[in-house]
Amino acid sequence: MTEEYAPAVNKLIDEARHVLKRKVMVQLGTKAVGYIRHGQSRQVEHPDGDITINVTDTTNVDYTLSHELLHLLLAHHDYPQIRFDLTTGKDMMDRQLWATAIELYNVVTHVIIGAQQRDLGLVDEQVREQYLEGILAEIPAEEKDDHMIVFRVLALLDTLVFFEGESARFEQQFERQYPQAFAGARELYAVIAAKPIDSPFTFRRAVVNLFAAFDPWLASVGLQPTNHNQLITLDGVFSKRQERLEMRQVFEILHSELNIRANGQSAYIGLGKNDQQNTFVIAAPAGETESAAYFKKIYDQSVQTFMQEQHITFIERK
Repeated sequence: MTEEYAPAVNKLIDEARHVLKRKVMVQLGTKAVGYIRHGQSRQVEHPDGDITINVTDTTNVDYTLSHELLHLLLAHHDYPQIRFDLTTGKDMMDRQLWATAIELYNVVTHVIIGAQQRDLGLVDEQVREQYLEGILAEIPAEEKDDHMIVFRVLALLDTLVFFEGESARFEQQFERQYPQAFAGARELYAVIAAKPIDSPFTFRRAVVNLFAAFDPWLASVGLQPTNHNQLITLDGVFSKRQERLEMRQVFEILHSELNIRANGQSAYIGLGKNDQQNTFVIAAPAGETESAAYFKKIYDQSVQTFMQEQHITFIERK
């Protein structure tokens, strides 16, 4: 089966099997639309832990499969993950907010994944043309009040990431077909491109900054904010020095209007003092007396001790 793919893709399959220590299988579909989109593959985890990567469109299997494999590997190479620990209490609203957060998060992952694919020789002129064809095929031109502005902005932002900000080949066409969305995408891309993204720490910083920039953009087009800095939990990345600091030096723990998704309990959010991003969620203690003592104990603890006692995922900055 592996002989069907480019040598670089075979190596990624082997790496995934080695890192995950379980079977990683590939299933190819029969459809080939002639262009590529990042939604043409998905991971399916089986009850026994094995994983199947379904490539639903075979227009460019090497590109699409390698993209999905690199997503899989990124999650196992100490890059912060997003978590949906909180709920607004409204299922449809939750799903919309989570979907937007996933798209923003994935845009940043594509900075790293795209660089890896280019290093592996898996992005050539044909791939670039197929990617652009996919955008033009699936992203309709703007119409007044058609309520697709967020969808377009996220797709065009991902396009700028794919082309590393080089927009000469499509700039005039995008300005004609997507004037408002392309302007928004360029504004958000500037946030991502401001600093290199080459480590778990810089990756997390870029996600936080993109979350922070997204709400002002939404407001600029008359839409409600997502408040992803509080709704979405993003794993922390700490230096050894930060791990030794007291919790009060690194975090503010705030009572949230949102509830814990798993059990409906009232939630407290650990917001980083430097970036105001949700890094962990804990349940509220039973009563006022217990609450005061509980939070005093937490604030006195080192970051490392607290994270380990609470079984909260975090990453050590190298």
